[in-house]
Amino acid sequence: MKSISKPVSQLETLEDVIEQMRNRLKNLDETKDYRCVFHRVYLLMTKQMQHRLESGFFIDSIWMERVLVRFAHYYFYAMEAYEKSWTCPRAWTLAFQMAEEKQTFVLQDALLGINAHINRDLPVVLHEILQEDEIWPDARLMLNRRRDHERINDVLADLIDIVQEELIEHHARLLKWIDRFMQRSDETLSSFFLTYCRTNVWYNTELLLNAGHPEEFLIEKNRIDEEAYAIGLDIASFPSRFRFIRKAAPLTRKYRLF
Repeated sequence: MKSISKPVSQLETLEDVIEQMRNRLKNLDETKDYRCVFHRVYLLMTKQMQHRLESGFFIDSIWMERVLVRFAHYYFYAMEAYEKSWTCPRAWTLAFQMAEEKQTFVLQDALLGINAHINRDLPVVLHEILQEDEIWPDARLMLNRRRDHERINDVLADLIDIVQEELIEHHARLLKWIDRFMQRSDETLSSFFLTYCRTNVWYNTELLLNAGHPEEFLIEKNRIDEEAYAIGLDIASFPSRFRFIRKAAPLTRKYRLF
């Protein structure tokens, strides 16, 4: 895969992150890199988070922006690590390899990226920032942090239709008809999947915070890595159970069908 990422400067605000994402999306689109699917979804979500920060939606907008900026750094680093053959988290390596092989459906690319970033990266990011702020185990402060974390579920639920429209416009025209056929069932399923992931994220974050010594922390972190990788394998391998569907993937992508 040709490297299209520029070195990441120190990004301090969500606006910096969004500008970086826009520049990278342009390069991904121009090179027809399948990583553009998740990147486009992530950019939409980040822009929506920025709107919510400005509207006072979160209890502590300053803290939430720190989380979102640090979160983006992990994504940018994963891209750079893969492109330069550095050590890269297994869930991200899987997502990027599948994109490079160009044998995936659009929804696979989106879900592989979402899985790696939420299930693998987010618990580590939350652990880092909560440790820096010495929040744990203050129950009152942890409750406020968790409430802001859970409010993102509401944002993601509101974004499902917007993300579908974006994917339909740029990558998968048939999603429009699937969406009409399923009515609201697909939105309900997507919302459940994202909420489940983020609930599991907080549980894993607390396990990392509660680790009594470095060895225990490493065990928990490795477990999180392996769980995210296992979920990624399920996402990546699902079409292979149906030989005809698997073979159709390149054709559907060529004509922007699904």
